[in-house]
Amino acid sequence: MESGLEAAGTLATAAAAANVIDPDEPIRQGHGEACLNCGATVTGAYCGGCGQKAHVHRSVLHAVEEFLHGITHFDSKLWNTLPLLFVRPGKLTRDYVHGKRARYVAPVALFLLTIFSMFLLFGFLHLPDLNAEGVNVDPAKVKAATAQIDSQIAELDKQIAVARADPAQADEVAGMNIARTALITTRETVAKGALDPAKGGRRDVFDVISAATKSGELKVEVGNEVLNVKATDALKNPDFVFYKMKQKGYKLSFLLVPLSLPWMILLFAWKRNVKVYDHVVFLLYSISFMSMLAMVAVAMASAGVTSSALYSTMFTVIPVLHMFAQLKEGYALGWFSAAWRTLALSSLAVVTLAVYFSGILLLGLLD
Repeated sequence: MESGLEAAGTLATAAAAANVIDPDEPIRQGHGEACLNCGATVTGAYCGGCGQKAHVHRSVLHAVEEFLHGITHFDSKLWNTLPLLFVRPGKLTRDYVHGKRARYVAPVALFLLTIFSMFLLFGFLHLPDLNAEGVNVDPAKVKAATAQIDSQIAELDKQIAVARADPAQADEVAGMNIARTALITTRETVAKGALDPAKGGRRDVFDVISAATKSGELKVEVGNEVLNVKATDALKNPDFVFYKMKQKGYKLSFLLVPLSLPWMILLFAWKRNVKVYDHVVFLLYSISFMSMLAMVAVAMASAGVTSSALYSTMFTVIPVLHMFAQLKEGYALGWFSAAWRTLALSSLAVVTLAVYFSGILLLGLLD
């Protein structure tokens, strides 16, 4: 991986090359001439009608400059927005909703920038494999856990046999088959997770799922034969399924807003001075913060940080405190009003994420 100095050198070289290949030849509009954009008379360095610069550049180097300026500056709005997003999210939300917008990045723009940054970060950073290398496993505990899962599978098989006798319980049978598949996957992960000499550690979870599916030990039954075949084929290559889930997660992340919006409307149903627009701004800024928090966690995991207590705090305590602060100041609520809404919204957020990730998983399996 290139160091920061090497990356800067590469960028400088590319910029110099761009200037040689396509030198800057700006179109200059003199004093008293018509603006190229709106036709108004230019009286200075900028057009008084639309604000466009009098000198319009036409070079690759200037395009690179505009790109870097857009990412790092946002006309300095980014540096006004991020501190408030982290420290006083309620003020940021309230200011933007009530018209103080010139100094902040718009919530949609910040959301898109965050998702784009996540795409780059997750693409470049390497996360630890989903295995348990270096962990000593007690064979007796593995055997006991396997036996317990076998018992659960046997009990579930009895319930499935009884339910199949009643045509009205077809939906229940499909649900129990999905639960049975999950139990079998768990059993295979536990039972076949013994040390693999070829890898010098425990077998990767994806390898276990793939091997169990190919051998026929892991079968998928969701109530539809076509879907069963697609899901089974997908589980033979779970790494690819995980890759598709990541891709679809980025592309469909905007769905978190409409999925969460009904909860916000419900929590403020009797507040006449609160508009749906206010909730959209709240959600976009909130999701942007949570995404940034996830990026920090991924960067830490990639760097080798393994403290479970730290990650638990990052994904439980910090989001709740941030949500409370944003609700209290953003909607001008009292402590009690903000507290109960925070608890309710935290629980509903778990439901929303479960629906979202279930949809992403389904698309990853069946696409």
